[in-house]
Parts: sequence; C-alpha cells; structure tokens
Amino acid sequence: MSVVPLRRITAASTVAADLRDALLSGLFAPGTLLTPEDLAGRTGTDPATVREALSELERDGLVIHSLHRGPEVAHLTADELRDIYAARRVYEVAGLQAMLRARPVDVSWLGAAVERMGEASIAGNERALVEADLAFHLATVAAAGSRRLTRAAQAALMELRLVLSVADREADDMPALVADHQYLIEIFRAGHVRESVAALEDHLGRGEVLARSGASVL
Repeated sequence: MSVVPLRRITAASTVAADLRDALLSGLFAPGTLLTPEDLAGRTGTDPATVREALSELERDGLVIHSLHRGPEVAHLTADELRDIYAARRVYEVAGLQAMLRARPVDVSWLGAAVERMGEASIAGNERALVEADLAFHLATVAAAGSRRLTRAAQAALMELRLVLSVADREADDMPALVADHQYLIEIFRAGHVRESVAALEDHLGRGEVLARSGASVL
C-alpha cells in the first residue's frame, strides 16, 4: 500500500491560506502593497511568518515582489492580459479538438462544471461561480491529455483570478454566464469541429474584451 505524503501545516501556510482567500475575495485590489508589518497586525502573527506566507503566494502568482516597492498584489497590464488570452486560445482549442475526435463526444466534465456554476449563480456566490468557470475551461484543456499543457493553462488562469475577484458583476450576469457555457456544451456535443472552435473563440474573445474593461467573465 502506498502512502500519500501530507503537506505539513505551518503557521506560514495557515497565514498564506487566509491571505489567499482575502486576495481572491477582492479584499485587496491589484497593485496594493502588502507590508509584512501591517499584515502581521491583521493576522496576529509576526512579520517573518508573513514574509514566508507571501513567498508562497508569490509562487502561486498572486503576489509579486517589486524591487523598489516590496511585495504587492499581482496586477496585469493590457499587454499581459492580451498575452494570456492568446495562450488560452492555443491551449483550449487544442483540448477541444482532441475532445471532438472521440465518439460520442464526452462533455461530462464540462456538464459537471456548468452544474456547479448554476448552483453558485442561484446562491449568488460569485467566487464559487468563478471557480466552476475555471474548472470548465481546464477540463477543456485536459481533454488534450497533456499534463504540461494543463499546467500551463492552470498558470494562465491563476493570473486571471485576481482580475475576476475585484471586478463588479451584476447579479443578472451570473445566469447569463451559465447559459453561455451551456450553449458551448451543446455545440461541442454535436461534434462539428469548425462550429465548435468558432464558438469557443467567440466566447474567449468576448471574455477578453470584458476582462480588459474590468468585467469578470472568463
């Protein structure tokens, strides 16, 4: 019997988890300075522990360390956002094309993600909606069967999470987003490559425009 090693829970990892929740809940806007001394007071720990926690978040791509300013919440420029969506088109179209080669087309993982999106929409839980949205698109990439491709897509989507967390979403937008993904599933299920790729690229194009204007749509 193999034993799966457990990650050791430390004071720094606990602080990192709390700060990760705060960042992804939009408590700190992109570009906000994260002074270890100030955060130590907020978290009830010492600055050294906070610095270790911030290093973990930096590895996650949620925090960047500026030479002159120190640690701050990661932010994306317009060029970086454009680059992320260009990469997404490569990753997701590759996964979609692999998905469509199977008969029948298996959209079960996508359907499960959309079901979670619907539940989050009903509950008004925007963060859960975003997480399910990410799961939908990662499942599309994973259909290519490449771990490297999936890891690259995860990194790109992680960078977008901060953009999404601070954006303003109207309550009416949430059901519309769910319906948009349900429409994609129906197109994919039909198995027509050209129509499916066009629908996905249109979806990503609209998402990029809205993300650049500060809206929270993947």
